[in-house]
Amino acid sequence: MSTVGIRLPAPGARPRTRGLVWLVARQHRAALWAGLVVVAAVAAYIVWQRTEMVGYIRTHGIEGCADWKMFCHGRRISLHRDTDPTAGAFRHLNDTYRTPLLNTGRLLIALPALIGVFIGAPLFARELEMGTHQLVWTQSVSRTRWLIAKLALPLAVVTAGTAVLAALYTWWWRAARTQFQDIAWGTAVPFDATGPAAVALAPLAFFVGAAAGLLLRRTVPAMAVTLGATAGVQYGLGALRPHLMTPRTVVSDASGDFAHTPIEVFFTSWRGIGDGFLARNGAKIPSDRCSSAIGQDGWDRCLARSGATERQYEELHPASHYWPMQWMQAGICLAAAVALAAFCVWWIRRRPAVKEAA
Repeated sequence: MSTVGIRLPAPGARPRTRGLVWLVARQHRAALWAGLVVVAAVAAYIVWQRTEMVGYIRTHGIEGCADWKMFCHGRRISLHRDTDPTAGAFRHLNDTYRTPLLNTGRLLIALPALIGVFIGAPLFARELEMGTHQLVWTQSVSRTRWLIAKLALPLAVVTAGTAVLAALYTWWWRAARTQFQDIAWGTAVPFDATGPAAVALAPLAFFVGAAAGLLLRRTVPAMAVTLGATAGVQYGLGALRPHLMTPRTVVSDASGDFAHTPIEVFFTSWRGIGDGFLARNGAKIPSDRCSSAIGQDGWDRCLARSGATERQYEELHPASHYWPMQWMQAGICLAAAVALAAFCVWWIRRRPAVKEAA
């Protein structure tokens, strides 16, 4: 590592922080340019796909319509007729744009892991592994200042790049969510690829990688640990998400019909949170209680023993829960990121100077 860029205005004086930032930028300029190219390419792809999709929707007059609605701008939708142009437009929309939308979302939810593995983990691990950090520390650069300078620029770049892509993907998904209602908004795609939740995952994965690099002091093990930890974080957030807010419960009538529940509630909500039957006293009997029953007769006997009636219930998160849950998950991620940043500072300060210099 070169010391070029650490400006020493006078003998014994501390180098300016901007010199350290310049040094970090010089060290990581290849990664920065590569990241910029990737962000620009993905952003251009999203803009192109959304423009094509919205143009198709407008051209065929199905804006604001969906195949689960009976009418589209006064025209009846006959999904079972191959000659129905409106139904054909929905089929073409689904065949052409659904897969790109989902695959782009999957790419974006993989982005935090890539950031942690290839940017966060090597940030300190490589320096500590090769011993190049000692050269900076022996030039009157405090460890804390070195650490902050190393963190600041990559953190700003990955957060800004992720914010751009998340905003564009949110823009695309919101234009398609009416037509692709079967893509539940609470699942990993699109939830972890849109809004503030997607943006907050990037700094969290970055700090996971940085902390692993400081602790392990070896690049490859730090990258492996970061990959596993980031995947674990995303899995844990997915498991926690249904419980961030209390789901709403809709109940059928005595015949098991949900006719009194507006159809828009079902098709715009995140469903599958829980369902089952109601007992006579109103208690919920989950469907999985009788999951081991064999055959219809076994199922009926199990429900009868549980005291279930014909009335059914379903728990769901309405569309109005989307943004509150986005901000809640983002808050959790940012709090964890701040804690990891504090840990990095604490760890670097308590390292014994003699041991580091050895």
